[in-house]
Formats: sequence, structure tokens, C-alpha cells
Amino acid sequence: MSLKIQIATLVILLVACLVAAFSLTVVTNEKRMLLSEVLRRAVLHGRNLALSSAKPLLHEDPEFELHPLVTRVLATEKDVVSLVVVDRSGVIKGHRDVLSIDRAYESTAGLRVVAETGLALPGEEIRESDRLIEVKVPVTDQGEQIGCVYLQYSKEGVHAAMAAIRGRMIRIGIIALVAGAFSSFLLALHITRPVRALIAGAEAIGHNRLDTRINVRSVKELQALARTFNGMAQRLEDNQKALVEQERIGRELEIAHEIQETFLPARLPQLKNYEVEAYYHAATEVGGDYFDLIPLDEERLMIVVGDVAGKGVPGLVVMAMTRILVRALAQNRKRPAELLRRLNVLLREDMNHKFFVTLFCGLLDMRSGSLVFSNAGHMPLLIYGGEERALTSAGTKTKPVGIFPDEVFSRDLEERLITVRPGDCIVQFTDGLSEMRNDAGEEYGLERLMQITSREAARGSRHLVHELLRSLAAFRGATPQGDDLTIVAVSAMPAGIGRAPVERGERQDRIPSR
Repeated sequence: MSLKIQIATLVILLVACLVAAFSLTVVTNEKRMLLSEVLRRAVLHGRNLALSSAKPLLHEDPEFELHPLVTRVLATEKDVVSLVVVDRSGVIKGHRDVLSIDRAYESTAGLRVVAETGLALPGEEIRESDRLIEVKVPVTDQGEQIGCVYLQYSKEGVHAAMAAIRGRMIRIGIIALVAGAFSSFLLALHITRPVRALIAGAEAIGHNRLDTRINVRSVKELQALARTFNGMAQRLEDNQKALVEQERIGRELEIAHEIQETFLPARLPQLKNYEVEAYYHAATEVGGDYFDLIPLDEERLMIVVGDVAGKGVPGLVVMAMTRILVRALAQNRKRPAELLRRLNVLLREDMNHKFFVTLFCGLLDMRSGSLVFSNAGHMPLLIYGGEERALTSAGTKTKPVGIFPDEVFSRDLEERLITVRPGDCIVQFTDGLSEMRNDAGEEYGLERLMQITSREAARGSRHLVHELLRSLAAFRGATPQGDDLTIVAVSAMPAGIGRAPVERGERQDRIPSR
């Protein structure tokens, strides 16, 4: 067999495969689109009928209104095979056959649940067979389900349309094959030489030599094929470079995450007569939340909780700057207000003004129980009084750190003093806790946080943080965490009772998912 015949035969086979693949793709897509449209129409129709059935179902004899409705729909909608309306007990109240009214509804056998399409709302159900689509839509009144509508749609229209499409694709395929066979013999002699160049270029690209470019001088189709190969090689080369860059960025984020872990306390301090518990979880690989527990001496502990306006690597950089400066200022025996004032000056000199930090800074004297604190635009401090069994909150009017000049920042700067007595508990957190959202878009809220704190704080800091995380996980459900989350709690215990140090991994587990 001559090379010309071989090429012609291969071209014919290629055309046949392309036509078959194209036809199969078109038929599959058309079928999917037609079925999707029928499903959408059925669901919308079912919802409309559910709205129309709500008022009759509230009447004492709903069948007198529902029977004409069912009859009218079946008479006017040729695609509707069956329509049944049942009450909340599953008893039929609307049916074309009056003898079926007041009987228990039995679902049609052989129907299977349709895979997730995004059409069904909560409470709705879509099932199908080869010939039918059944939509179940709840009938509600003022948020309460009072019944259901079962609507069955016929697929006969889809089958008829698909038969016509298949016939048309067969005709197109035959025409394409005849034209391809005729053209292949005319072009076979001109294809041999450029095909070898194409084969050589394709082999080079297949061996990962992605800088290969194919140049042929032949018919436009082969030139277009060469350009297609060249474009494919260019895209593969670009994708390979992008993959390498993505891997590099991913590794850098891993390193940034490891660096951030070193910024957090390796273990919680072991304090006499005090129990300390903390939790931190970033919303992304790295975050902008920050907390620190800095022992100044045996009797004093600096408590710092901050939130950088921004997540990711920029937030981490600002957080690292803040941690270094706070530690340095704390070791210089700065009081909370003076520390915040000096920190504002230093950050404002070195930081872009589009970033800022909200910061709580408290100095706890463990001997007297006094807590001197200042708050730069951060969340209020929650204070649980063990004797009164009451919860209060305390904040200040100070602006965030890093964006205002000293004279503006210091204008509202203030310090407050409270006494943490045995049985008392203080809680500081970031807005990632109170502003956590659930599937419905609702916020966890400060009020819910204060209710749980008021109820559980008497049992100590560790128990309180555990209960807050458990409540937060139940509230959030499967919704991704939208912001960094930090909680620090300190409770004063009766004399002689302390707690063991806690490793970082023990308090940095992820919030459990429902």
C-alpha cells in the first residue's frame, strides 16, 4: 500500500474519530442542557403550585379547591403527567381522581434521587426515571410546613428532541466523512513532508523540550496544525513555569507558617494561684492575630492580644514587628499606656499607613491581683466576678496603633485598673471570635460570647476556652473560618491551686468541624 493511500486512510479515520467525538459531545451536552431545562421548569412549576396550594390546605375542606387546580394543570400542561397535593400527614388532598383523595400518598416506584444540581432548596427533592421526573416541594405557611406537592414531568419531549439531534449529527457525520475522503486523496502528496516535521516536533514536545517550535510550509491546515502545536508547547511551558512558581510560593508560605509559630509562646506560663489558657488559629496559612504572655518577674505578667488589619504574609510581617517592639518595651518596664504610646510612635515611623494594629495590653500583679490595662481600639476585656457571679466588659476609647500621630493617639489614651480576686476570670479575644459567621451568614456575636462566659467562667479558664470553642464549632458548622481567631483567658484560683504548663500543639488544634 502506497504512503498516499496510508495517509488518506489515516485522514479518513481521523475525520471519523473527530466526527464521532464531536457528535457524542454535542449529543451529550444537548441532552444535559435539555434535562437541566426540564428540571428547572419542573422545580419552578412545583414551587408555583406549592404557593397556590398553601391557602387551600389551610381550609377545612381543601379538596374542593385543590381538585379543580390539579385538573386544570393536567389539562393545560402537556408535559405534566401527575400532580398530587398532600397535607402534613401525607394524606392526599388534591388529585385528578377524586377516589384517591383522603388516601395516604404512595411514591412512584423505580424513581432514583437526582444527583446534586443546585436547583433544590432545603426540603425539596428531585427524583427521576428514564421516562419521568418527580419534584417534591413543601407547602409552607409562615415558615411551617403544612403539606407537599408531588409533580411528575414527562421526558418524552427530551427523548424526541434527542432523536432529532442524533439524526442530524449522523447526516453531518456522513457528509464530513465523504468530504474528508475526497480531500485526503488530493492533499496526500503535499502532506508527507510537513507531516514528518510535525511528527518530529511533536516528539520533541513530548520529551519535554517545550522550547521546540515547528515551522512548515504547506497547506494552511498543516500550518494551522503547526501553530496549534507551537501554541500548545508555549502553554505547557508557561504552565510548567507557573507550577514551579506556585510550588515556590507554597513552600514560602509553609516557612512563614513555621516562623509565625515561633512568634507565639511555646508553652503557657505556670502561675501560682492562676490558670491561663490560650487558643490561636489563623484563617489562612499565616495570619495577623497576635498574643503574648510575658513574665516580667516572679510576680508580674504582661498579657498582650492584638489584631493586625490584614491577613497573609503582610499581616505576619506587621505582627512580627509588633511582637518584637512589645517585648522590648515590656522589658523596659513600660506600663501598658506608655507601652502603647511608644509602640504607636515606632510603628508609625516604619509601617505603611494602610496597616494598623488593635492591641490590648494588661499588666497583672499576681501578688495583689491588680490588673492595669490599656486598650488601643481592640475588643473589650470581659471580666467575670466570682463573688457576684456577674460578667462585665471594660474597654477604652484609644485609637488603633500605627496610623495616628502621637498627639492624636495620646489624646484618648487611658489606663484602667481592676482587681482579679479568687474565683474571677478575665477573657480577651480578637474579632474573629465575635464576628464568626455560620451557613446563614449570621454572626456569633458578643452577646452569645458573654452568655457562655457568664455561665462557664466559674469553672476556670481552660474549661471556659474549651466551651467557647465547642459552641463556636457548633455555630459555624461547615462554613470556612473568615478571620484569624485568638482567645486568652486568665482565672484566679484559690491559693495553692495551679495548673500544669500546656504545650502549643495542645491549644492550637483546629476548631472541630461539625
